Amino acid sequence: MTDHSPLERRYRRWLALYPKSFRAEHEDEMVAVLMQGAGPDQTHPRLSEAVDLARHGLRRRASARRFPSRWERQHANVMFPVRILIALWLCFISAVLIGFHRAELWLLLTVPAILLHLYIAYRIRPGAAPR
Repeated sequence: MTDHSPLERRYRRWLALYPKSFRAEHEDEMVAVLMQGAGPDQTHPRLSEAVDLARHGLRRRASARRFPSRWERQHANVMFPVRILIALWLCFISAVLIGFHRAELWLLLTVPAILLHLYIAYRIRPGAAPR
């Protein structure tokens, strides 16, 4: 294994958020640019660099995936009601948590999940044109 500086290892950890195919092609170049812009005594990525790497890496990773999957489109008659039921179940769980005054943090998790399931259900609805 090659010996990298602590800063370079930390940059490579942040680059792990990018898809593997992207890293195989661009990782060394990106690390070289980041290392060249680093200060002489810098041992950790700056907050702005870390946020930028995370944001762009996750965005690139999300765009590399196709929602919904080809399998879900082929089995839309089954997956459409499943996605709707999951969204309804998450709504029920959210309502119960609100009733028990325990929903503050959980709503941050359940609302995006509900919206994602409804979006995928909309995209795979039976009779929808494939995209």
